[in-house]
Amino acid sequence: MVARRDDWISVEGFLALDRESFDQKYEYRNGRMVAMAGGSTNHSLIILNTCVLIETHLANSPCATFPEMTLWIDDTCLIPDVMVTCHEKDIEKSKTFIEHPSLVIEVLSPSTERDDRGEKFLHYINCPTIQEYVLISQDLILVQTLTRKGLEWIYRGFTCGEDVELQTIGLTVPIEKFYKRVVLPPLKPLLRRV
Repeated sequence: MVARRDDWISVEGFLALDRESFDQKYEYRNGRMVAMAGGSTNHSLIILNTCVLIETHLANSPCATFPEMTLWIDDTCLIPDVMVTCHEKDIEKSKTFIEHPSLVIEVLSPSTERDDRGEKFLHYINCPTIQEYVLISQDLILVQTLTRKGLEWIYRGFTCGEDVELQTIGLTVPIEKFYKRVVLPPLKPLLRRV
């Protein structure tokens, strides 16, 4: 199936496209394919470090870690940086999308942060299987978690020298492990108004 990027297409049509035939990664929003921005080395290293930490922790569990895989939520398909699912329907057969993740992680970059905190955030918190949403900054050591507790979402922020707790999968790890080999830009001083 061939579709121009600006043509309307159904979500089923989008999912039926062979992902490997795309010239880049696409998400599906409001009936259209949306091209994804390319990532930096920091972005890629943080995704790799995160996947290694989580997959090592989950080695003897029925759960699986998926980097940059399509997530199908109702009539939207997004590509989170990392997802964890323990649902057998997501793992039992080879497919091109995940439907029941419990943990979703986005690595924030200047080009994606607004969307990761905006439209994507709304999709994630309205997906009933997602129990934890994590934002990892690529420009400073900062990990933010939102964990579902009944009808509420509990926010926690972690920075240098602290242990990040991913409650959904029972993982506690020093924050610096997410940033292994990442070269951070110098911090800009906070501007004060007089």
